[in-house]
This record gives sequence, C-alpha cells and structure tokens, in this order.
Amino acid sequence: MDDSKLLMVVGYVDDIIFGRNEDSMSQSFLSILQQEFGMSILGELTYFLGLQVQQENKFIFLSQTKYVKDILNKYGAEDCKLVCTPIVMRCNLSSDDASPSVNQP
Repeated sequence: MDDSKLLMVVGYVDDIIFGRNEDSMSQSFLSILQQEFGMSILGELTYFLGLQVQQENKFIFLSQTKYVKDILNKYGAEDCKLVCTPIVMRCNLSSDDASPSVNQP
C-alpha cells in the first residue's frame, strides 16, 4: 500500500465530489462509479451545495456569491442598500478562555 496516495470522497444525497493527489486515481475511481452505479460524470466541480468553487494552480477558492444573489432575487432585495459589517481587524482568536473578546472596540 502506498501511503502517499490520497482520495477524499464527499457524498450528499445523489451528489458525489472527490479530490485526489494523483491523476491516475481519478480515472480508476470514475470507472468504478460508472460500472457499479451507472453514474454520469459532470466534470470539474464549479458549484456544490450553495458554494461556488474555483480551482487555480494549488489553491481552491470558495464563495457564496451566486447563492446570496439568488436569495436576494427571490425576495426582491437585489437593489437593497449595502451596509458594511464591522469586524475587528488583526484580531487573533484563541481557544484560551482568557483571550480578549472579539467584539472589543
């Protein structure tokens, strides 16, 4: 067994996404899914459970822009006034109970 190979599989109802660190694993896994379950392959992940997924080089960017726009459109709020949400900048969070409060001025 080669411990350097990694295949991660996430299933939700009738959707499956997976990631791997070796290209040959993709074809093997896809072949098994198609043979055993007659699944169709939709290609590279771009949208899943309200998350937009953008893959570039060694990074994966997640956003919910489309999801938020869909909700705003659903309730007729796409032209609502924008408001900034204040956040404390450069605040280091800690699991230590003695850490400073996040909402401090």
